[in-house]
Amino acid sequence: MDKYNTKPVLVVKAVKQDHNCNEISKLMEEFHFMINEAIRIGLAKNITSKFTLRNELYPLFKNEFHTSYISMAVFKAHAILKNYRKSKKKNTDTKVPYVSKRFLVVDSGACKILYNHFYFPAKPRQFIAIPLNTYAGKILSDPSLKLGSAILTANTLSISYYTDIELQKPRGYVGVDRNLDNITCVNDKGSIQQIDLSEATKIKETYRRVRSHFRRNDNRIKTKLFQKYGTKQKNRVNQLLHKTSKQLVSTNHRIIMENLTGIRKLYKKGNGQGRNYRAKLNGWSYYELQRQIEYKSLFNGIPVIYVSPRGTSSKCSRCEEKILEENRMIRCPQCGLHIDRDVNAARNILARGMQFVPDGGTSEAMVTVQRCPVDVPQLEVVA
Repeated sequence: MDKYNTKPVLVVKAVKQDHNCNEISKLMEEFHFMINEAIRIGLAKNITSKFTLRNELYPLFKNEFHTSYISMAVFKAHAILKNYRKSKKKNTDTKVPYVSKRFLVVDSGACKILYNHFYFPAKPRQFIAIPLNTYAGKILSDPSLKLGSAILTANTLSISYYTDIELQKPRGYVGVDRNLDNITCVNDKGSIQQIDLSEATKIKETYRRVRSHFRRNDNRIKTKLFQKYGTKQKNRVNQLLHKTSKQLVSTNHRIIMENLTGIRKLYKKGNGQGRNYRAKLNGWSYYELQRQIEYKSLFNGIPVIYVSPRGTSSKCSRCEEKILEENRMIRCPQCGLHIDRDVNAARNILARGMQFVPDGGTSEAMVTVQRCPVDVPQLEVVA
């Protein structure tokens, strides 16, 4: 029996485009008011049930707004209240939540695509149409895809869609070590590849330096400028990350990564680190790259494997002894292994991940990783 031919898994993606529809500004204001009113009622009456919260909000807005917007406002408010109560247990000084950003969430049952236009309700039996661009129209015209919810802001439209994907047997396995300036990959055949991401770090440093020179006393203008340059930085960095994640997924290998959590706690003020160093490490987009790799790989029918990061950078990938490091090269005093530290970490990640594959156990995984040469040749660096 082929262990990869299991029942299909549900995968979700989204397509995003700009729009110039001015009719939604009032809808966004109303939706913004409903969310904050639901939060206020939930706190005042100590409501924890989503159903009870909806029953409180529905009579107030049922004659003015489409029913789907009331349900989505309750859904968002309930999630915010849940996170607030969770944070309140850890920190009693947690601020009362308030949603300041204007946006609109359209339920999948209330919208439709017709004649290359996205239709959503303004009021009961009244619809607004936004024309789709060529890219969005081509993707959403696929009959195998099902339409999900949509999020609208003042200038953008993001439509989610989902489908069932059959799990596929991967061509091989690759351990991926994520670093601030590069991605190092080692596959089960011993091939080594390093993808340069230093350009993303330079972009963030440049925009951080530009924002630090703002001297306006008007907070409204300062906020607009910060948002403007923040959006530019995000778009440029995300473009590089999308290119990298697409390159990793295109090989149809099963990707193995570390389950990185709590990294931001390592670079807090008071930890004895410089301000610029903390800013650089806290701006590291490790999770965004992980998110992109995960959904793109799953859309190809190959889920990602996550392993514990403990010891991957401090243990020898051949004998698992404590290693010595100098100038980003490691040396094992036990077996004499001398390789790049990122390659050593990627080999450890690969070995741990292959313990969970359906083709073999721990012993086979370690034998596979041993194929990597002891004296690693020149790395293949991809700009």
